[in-house]
Amino acid sequence: MIGNKAEYFLKTLIALTRRQGEGYLTSREIAVSQDIPPKYMPQIVAELGRVGWVETSRGPKGGIRLAVDPRRIAVAQVIDLAEGGFSIKGCLFADPSCRLTASCPLYPVWQEAQAALEAVFRRYTMADLAARVVAGMYRKPEAAEGNGVKGAVDQRDGGDSARRK
Repeated sequence: MIGNKAEYFLKTLIALTRRQGEGYLTSREIAVSQDIPPKYMPQIVAELGRVGWVETSRGPKGGIRLAVDPRRIAVAQVIDLAEGGFSIKGCLFADPSCRLTASCPLYPVWQEAQAALEAVFRRYTMADLAARVVAGMYRKPEAAEGNGVKGAVDQRDGGDSARRK
């Protein structure tokens, strides 16, 4: 499954991609704008730095910035880094020993779905995701300003996600 850690890594990289070439962002700026609990930012930045995707600078004008072309970072790579891979579902029959083996009637279905999902995650990059945000495809409703990316599906849902709450 894709957990919060992958979500936080993706949000951090999207924020940095959107501001690429504009200098450094602080961990606090990223955390607040992306609804990431600030306590996780040191670990996120350390792991992204370890693989060479971000660089940091100390001092009054320091912070974090992207160190590579965001077109070279696939969503699949981010999920692998954050979660050590991903799977779409465990056993539907609640068998704790199930490892989705060939003897399971759902095994071929899950394998096909997993392959399709992995292909999509390999196809999209951080540049693609940031471009969608910039284009307004996932804009927050005005009422949610300051709430990070909550309500980010406003545009996708026809602009009325804030009214449905």
